[in-house]
Amino acid sequence: MSIQTIIDNAVNINIDRRKLAGQTVSRSGHVKVASVASSIPWVFTVNMHNATQYSTNRALFESIDQLDRVFEEQIDIGSTNTGLAYITQYQGTLDPTQIGQITVASADALEMVLDMSAVVGELSGDYVVKKGDYIQLSGVYRYPYTATADVLRGGATTVTVPINRPFIEQGSYTTIGANVVMGSDCTWKVVMSAKPSYTIVPHDRGVFNGAFELVEVIQD
Repeated sequence: MSIQTIIDNAVNINIDRRKLAGQTVSRSGHVKVASVASSIPWVFTVNMHNATQYSTNRALFESIDQLDRVFEEQIDIGSTNTGLAYITQYQGTLDPTQIGQITVASADALEMVLDMSAVVGELSGDYVVKKGDYIQLSGVYRYPYTATADVLRGGATTVTVPINRPFIEQGSYTTIGANVVMGSDCTWKVVMSAKPSYTIVPHDRGVFNGAFELVEVIQD
């Protein structure tokens, strides 16, 4: 849980979800934009506080050195440290039991179709998700998404949730019929693309010399 410890004790977390795109300006002043098809991996830049006691956290420093820029680790924002839950907190109006009754009817391109037929007690005016909510298929599925619009329950058996990036198929994972998780229950698989060195200073403090850059690992 070494990278998770860095997240949980961060003094700031920068989130980069920029699309791969280019812009040109014609001689007449018209702006032209071209985007490249991409899975749009999440990139986090995290700074940890400098008050880490070295003698009681040697395992943390060793784990960071062991992972280096080679091995991935699963992280969450707001589940392990509930003090960060405001970042990923679910904004819709369904309760945890109702969320657990949702299954995936289909997922493709920039939308996820959710089967609501087994959900008990919801109302047509309930929000399944609100814009900015985090949503992920449950179990071993790797990739979280955010909703790009508010979605009301309505009266149909399914609802369509527009998502922030093209849905990523995962080998050996059955999408149709899968359950979903929302909010701080979502996780990312990341690897350190930038790993700072650290300095041990009197008395008994370990200070990381820079930020951690964490990139979501997208498997082929």
